Amino acid sequence: MHKGRNAKYVVDTPKANAKYPPYRVKNDPKVVKPVVQVDGDTVPGAELYSETKWILPGGPKEIRLCESHTHDFNEVLGFFGFNYDNIQDLGAEIEITIDNEKNIVDRSFAACIPAGVQHGPVIIRNIKRPIFHTASGPTSHYK
Repeated sequence: MHKGRNAKYVVDTPKANAKYPPYRVKNDPKVVKPVVQVDGDTVPGAELYSETKWILPGGPKEIRLCESHTHDFNEVLGFFGFNYDNIQDLGAEIEITIDNEKNIVDRSFAACIPAGVQHGPVIIRNIKRPIFHTASGPTSHYK
């Protein structure tokens, strides 16, 4: 744990008792492992929400992270592979539907989903190596 006068700004553990909206799918924490979550609860006064997870191989054939939904704010999603020889290689296949169009991605990527644009489901298949996942948006919408 970070110590010092600025320790209140540093988050180094998963958020205890995190609550998620109904479109989020609950996954096995042995396969989808939360790293940290920054929000107004973990860093008082934070205006940005950011959540990070590792998604590991060895679980079910596919992992569904969320169902179809929209927000009234922009959201950034990122999925990054763990292959030192080719960092763009995702090591998996992600089906991400945006504006009712299904996209299949097998490279590390980030997407900014504009406010009001439908997205989801997000489904991960054929996981060969760990994937680092991040999602972020304005804190006021993640209470």
